[in-house]
Amino acid sequence: MKLKKNYCLNALSIAVFIGLSSYSYAQTSLGDNSTSLTKGSIGSNDSVPTINCTTVVNSTAELENTVSTNLSAGTTICLSDGNYSNLNLNFGGDGTAANPVTVAAQTSGAVTIDGNIKVNMSGDYAVLQGFTFRDGNVDEGLIQTRSANKVSCNNCRVTENTIIDMKAVSPKTKWIQIYGTNNRIDHNWFSGKTAQGPLMVVERVLGDDPDRSLIDHNYFGDRPPALGRAYALSSDNEYEAIRVGDSKSHTTNSFAVVEHNYFEHFDGEAEVVSNKAGSVTISHNTLRDNRGSIVTRHGENAIIDNNFVFGDGHPFASGIRIVDANQIITNNYISGARNPSSKFYGGILIHNSDLSTTNGYQFVENILIANNTVVDSNNSINLSGGILNEDAQNVFLINNLVDNAIDAVIKNSDTVLENSVIAGNIVFGARFSDNSNVTSINGISFVDPALVTDNQGIFRPNIDNVTLIADTSINTGNFDLPTLDMDGQTRTQQTFIGADEVLSEVPTSTGIRGVLNPSLVGPLNYVPPVTEFKVPRIPLNNPEFNTGDLTGWVGLGASVVTNPNDVFSMDNSVKLDSNDASLSQSIILQENTNYTFSAFTKGEGKIQVTIGGVVTSADFKESKYRFASVSFNTASNASVLLEIITNGSDNEAFVDSARLVSHANIVAE
Repeated sequence: MKLKKNYCLNALSIAVFIGLSSYSYAQTSLGDNSTSLTKGSIGSNDSVPTINCTTVVNSTAELENTVSTNLSAGTTICLSDGNYSNLNLNFGGDGTAANPVTVAAQTSGAVTIDGNIKVNMSGDYAVLQGFTFRDGNVDEGLIQTRSANKVSCNNCRVTENTIIDMKAVSPKTKWIQIYGTNNRIDHNWFSGKTAQGPLMVVERVLGDDPDRSLIDHNYFGDRPPALGRAYALSSDNEYEAIRVGDSKSHTTNSFAVVEHNYFEHFDGEAEVVSNKAGSVTISHNTLRDNRGSIVTRHGENAIIDNNFVFGDGHPFASGIRIVDANQIITNNYISGARNPSSKFYGGILIHNSDLSTTNGYQFVENILIANNTVVDSNNSINLSGGILNEDAQNVFLINNLVDNAIDAVIKNSDTVLENSVIAGNIVFGARFSDNSNVTSINGISFVDPALVTDNQGIFRPNIDNVTLIADTSINTGNFDLPTLDMDGQTRTQQTFIGADEVLSEVPTSTGIRGVLNPSLVGPLNYVPPVTEFKVPRIPLNNPEFNTGDLTGWVGLGASVVTNPNDVFSMDNSVKLDSNDASLSQSIILQENTNYTFSAFTKGEGKIQVTIGGVVTSADFKESKYRFASVSFNTASNASVLLEIITNGSDNEAFVDSARLVSHANIVAE
């Protein structure tokens, strides 16, 4: 395979702090054929209301006494700037689109509240704006778009609020619960949720009218695994960022839209965004360094398009998982899906079914999967994920592009997708499929697409590569192929396969689509407070050996290998020859702190750490690359030796994608 540097290797994975001061790529270029993004002009609705106070109060008690559930249109009650404790707010009224009823900070971002906090909103056109809720307590629910006596709020808005590190009083909590119709949750900053329960839920009941919720321009970050672990268990559940609907109501239409949001360090479970309702759109979001996927867990007629999903070295990162019928998956860019399990994870995974109509796995049929790009990923295209019997049918797998796939490009390659159209796909990696008897599939060409990286590390086609020109005459059933690309650019008649359209001329207008970062989302009128990640990624030297050598490491009997059969990711891995070969790196860490050192390893050996002469190790013995890790506490020592070794004699081992994280507890599995 051709060497391609992964320039976006650790742009976020080594960041220890959340906040604008931690990042340096606000308004950076999106590449050779796209324009820069500017906060306040991303999409057509990147704005917030102006706060015009009609009444200003000076305490949370006064605020509680001043509001009611029958406020008049145009009323704006503000809490004066300052720090406060405890708030139990129940407000709403008869607002209008032009004159809503509003409760706001006098200055957006200048009011901070801790203690016991609960906010209920009801009526029509109610707005909550500009508050910072931090280090307080939440009992089951923090903000609900319904009153304390369960009267829903319609056409209501929660905007420009910051919620950080709220402590859970109950075992399960939800920070935002959306009831009613046409409600909008936008330009907020959510960080540090630890208790079980999705951070945000669109609550639906069987028979409900469509909720038409809009969730946009929000930051979702810092969701650590349960019990202080370094990594969540596969059995952990209800730790999503967003869940739309539930298993009982998934057959009803929601028409919710989740767009222009940024997600990072969501490490709680296998799903970052979980759809469990009909007719939901998940578009133009950016996900970085998260454990899980975007998942259509239940519900038909979902649209998942123009999302950027970056694993950033997370060993359990994944892309998009598809369940249920009539879904559209287009223009998504997925990089670094690492989870080696092919049951529920991959770049793009088509789930098999138990034919359930309730809480199981619905039948997957009539699906468009077109113009997606998957690079540097495990299980890049999985034709039959899960452990069930009924494989998908009526799938339109068209004009997708895979490059630098880890191991086999096509998983469950012997699956027959009945009554399906597979055409125009170009894939490349170590090998075509996971079955030696499946060396080709009609409509999937195993060809090096010769992609090139832009200044953000995005893999894009070369404009002169005519082999990547798409066939737009392919039968797509009742679906239309996308007319825009992942950057929001109009596709030409000779459009490219994959998510990116390459234009001969750079657009002159400001971009409204592309890769998001924390500085481009959240409140428009203030910068949220900087906080530490609860599971920070500790930078290592040359963790994926992308330099093509052992720079940053000490190797004994170790060498970089490029043979596709021995490489895990991005063309370079390290081989440890027999007779006690080793690969090590010394690092200074904080004392009395828990860490987990991990790598993807193959062969037989140990992953270990040495602190003050004491060795902590874990054996591995694998015929394929698998995740290996060892957890340790530094005690009173700061100097640590990280090491992977063979077990001597005739054993050999292979190593790639080393990673070090700090976390709260070392939990016995």
